[in-house]
Amino acid sequence: MAIRIVVDAMGGDFAPQEIIKGSVHALRKHKDIQIIFVGDQSKINPLLEKEECEKNIDIVHTPDFITMDESPKHAVADKPKASINVAMEILNSSGADALVSAGNTGATVLSAAKYLTMIPGIERSGLATIYPTAKLHPSNHGISLMIDVGATLHCTAKQLVHFAYMGSYYLSHIMNIPQPRVGLLNIGTEENKGGEILTKAYQFLKDAPGINFIGNIEGNDIPIGTSDVVVTEGFVGNVVLKTLEGASEVLKAAGRYAFKKRLTWKVGLALLSSGVKQLKRRTDYAEYGGAPVLGFQKLVIKAHGRSNAKAFANAIDVARRSVKEDVCTHIAKSIQEFNRMHRIDFVEI
Repeated sequence: MAIRIVVDAMGGDFAPQEIIKGSVHALRKHKDIQIIFVGDQSKINPLLEKEECEKNIDIVHTPDFITMDESPKHAVADKPKASINVAMEILNSSGADALVSAGNTGATVLSAAKYLTMIPGIERSGLATIYPTAKLHPSNHGISLMIDVGATLHCTAKQLVHFAYMGSYYLSHIMNIPQPRVGLLNIGTEENKGGEILTKAYQFLKDAPGINFIGNIEGNDIPIGTSDVVVTEGFVGNVVLKTLEGASEVLKAAGRYAFKKRLTWKVGLALLSSGVKQLKRRTDYAEYGGAPVLGFQKLVIKAHGRSNAKAFANAIDVARRSVKEDVCTHIAKSIQEFNRMHRIDFVEI
């Protein structure tokens, strides 16, 4: 049976051209997927004709969409026929399995919250992101996952524990990292650091079945890769993510400066070209596919806003693998088991 993936054709800096091209590439690579494009049919059809692709495609027409610089809250409320809203409705009400969008991140998360059903026992969704790490830790795999990076700004201890389950299962089954090490981001490694919410979360994570909890981690552990899964509230996670992105831009600018400034530096960079290319691949968001929005009964993958065809095709590939691994169902079972153990459905922690 085909895996049905809803695509927000109008979301992203390079939509709909790169979105269509990447989707068609994914269709040609995977014969077991069907794509439902949501967007302006007058713009989608010519692009599909150019790609000479007709099979396993449906189009749901809507002329409206949300731009990258619009207020997510107002846009989702004021534009019910925007492509991301219509796409979420289709995902929720039809037999579709997943949704992929490169559009406005806030609008994607809010639209999911408006139209999709949460997994029973979960209160808040988590937006996860994969990022590269330096292999300075003996158990490091070269990548880590951080959750949450903006879907839920402030969390209870229970919600942080749920994020640990979401991230751990996703990383182990989609990124093939067995028994991922889970760290709780804090201002120190001691158990009593960080206030009531973080100390409670620490105690529950210590005994959480199926979680390889290594304790608290600090900010310097994030790029080192001390833990495979970094658990944090959305406000802190988003600040950390933007800081990492800024540091990356500084390094790129320094490299460009060195290349232009002196001949000896240019020669040195030329000698390092193969290593620089490997570093560029490891830090390229296009390689990782997209950020999963976890906690709903249906899967949403948020591709990077600057996604080109390659990046979007990889995002569809991640969605396909997630559906095949039945990520949402397994996350639900793990969290419901934890909730029963601690009677969390009845006691607020």
